[in-house]
This record gives sequence, structure tokens and C-alpha cells, in this order.
Amino acid sequence: MKSATRIALLTYLSTVALVIVLPIAYVAFGAVRPSPAVTGTLLDIIPTGFTWDHVVSAFNRAPLFQQILNSTLVLVAQTGLQVLTSLLAAYAIVFGRFKRPTLILGLYLVTMMIPNEATVVANYLTIRSLGLFDTLLAVFLPFIASAYSIFLLRQSFLSFPTEIVEASRLDGVGPIRFLTRFLIPLTKPTVMAVSLVSAIAAWNGYLWPLLVTESPEARTVQVGVKALFDEADTDIGAGLAGLIIVSIPTIILVLVGQKFLARGITEGAVK
Repeated sequence: MKSATRIALLTYLSTVALVIVLPIAYVAFGAVRPSPAVTGTLLDIIPTGFTWDHVVSAFNRAPLFQQILNSTLVLVAQTGLQVLTSLLAAYAIVFGRFKRPTLILGLYLVTMMIPNEATVVANYLTIRSLGLFDTLLAVFLPFIASAYSIFLLRQSFLSFPTEIVEASRLDGVGPIRFLTRFLIPLTKPTVMAVSLVSAIAAWNGYLWPLLVTESPEARTVQVGVKALFDEADTDIGAGLAGLIIVSIPTIILVLVGQKFLARGITEGAVK
């Protein structure tokens, strides 16, 4: 009985691993196979050679350098502003002198129940009316605040020792100094987790950048890669090479911040 259970579990895990690994292997091998060998089928995962031609073709077909720079600027701006606004909002909710802080938090959380698709039209019209269409500012402006990030930081701040808070107030430590010298260093895992989640979301954004940008030079790399596939019907390898290029930053962020993601999100959700 134990053997049958073990075999069934092993079969299940192998199937799940295959489903996850197979698309990655297809993209990786297809991106470096010689052009005549790329068929668009599962045969592309069989190594038959090696070439950098698809990578060169991807950069020649679309302004990927400019789009990568655009995505980097959006990542830095969106992540920085979102973390800043979330820190200040969470600090105000936990340590501010509000009579009903939970009511304020509830108002933030209500926004999480509204699908993003329901606000796309309103946000799009706002961007148009402000004259920001086809600019990088339009890409990250609606995302400079996040209810989810505020919630995680608020949960983490609630566990902060009250003795340190009272001692700092007696010593005349101001709110900004207390936030930067005490609160952020002692809740670093949650702050890092919030930063990483925001950065990954900023880099992988697709629908909104597609709607508010038009020229290839103003678009982010995710939109650029999709356009690369549209233009490369006979050059599948170039499209696959583009996928590899845009996936590298996300993989690096996850690998570098894995421990912060696991610990920070768990602490923020439980405490």
C-alpha cells in the first residue's frame, strides 16, 4: 500500500514538474537552435546546434534596448513610489492618532475587491485628459499606491515592540527619524517582500502599458516582445529569444529575494 502511494505521489510530482519545465525548456532550446531547425513544435527542445542569431534578430526587429530601459525606469519609479506611499500610510494607520484606524484600513482594502479591469476605462480617460498618453509617466502613475502593500506593512508594524515606540517618543525622536532609524530596519523582511512584489509586478506589466502607449519607443519590453512575435511569424526563434531576455530580470529578482518573499509575506499575513 505504501509503495502504491509512493508511486502515485511520484507520478503526480513528475507530471507537475514536466508541465512546469517543458515550456521553459522549449523557450530556452528554441531560442538558440539554428533558424532552419526551429519548427514551432515540441521537436524544438531537442538540441541540434547553437546560435546567437535569434538574439541579434530580436534586437534588430524591435527597439528592445530602449524598451528595456523604459521597463527599468518604470520598475524603479513604480517600486520606489509604491513602497514610499505604503510605508507612510501603514505608519499613519498604526502609529497615527486616528480614532478609527481600522476603518481607514478597511477603505484601502475595499479597493482590493474591485477588479483592475473595472477601473481601466476610468484610468485611461484620466491619463488622456491629463495629456500623458504615450509617456512612461502614464505607465506607472496609477500604481504608485497599493492596498496590498499597505496591508502587509501594517500587519508587520503592529508587531513592533511598544517599548521602543514609547522610548523613542520620550527621547524626542520625530516620525520620519523613527520610521527610517527604527521601524524599517526592524521590519526589513516585510519591506523587502513588498519591494520585490512591486518590482516584479512593475516589470511584468502588460495590459496597462499596452493601452496607454502607442509608439514602440515609449513602450515597455513586455509589450515589445509581444509585438516581436506579431512581426516574426516566420522567425519563431527571435520571439523565443525575446522571451528569454525579458524573463532574466524576474528570475534574478525571485532568486535574490526568495527568502525575503517567503518570510516577509508570511510575517505580514500572520501577525
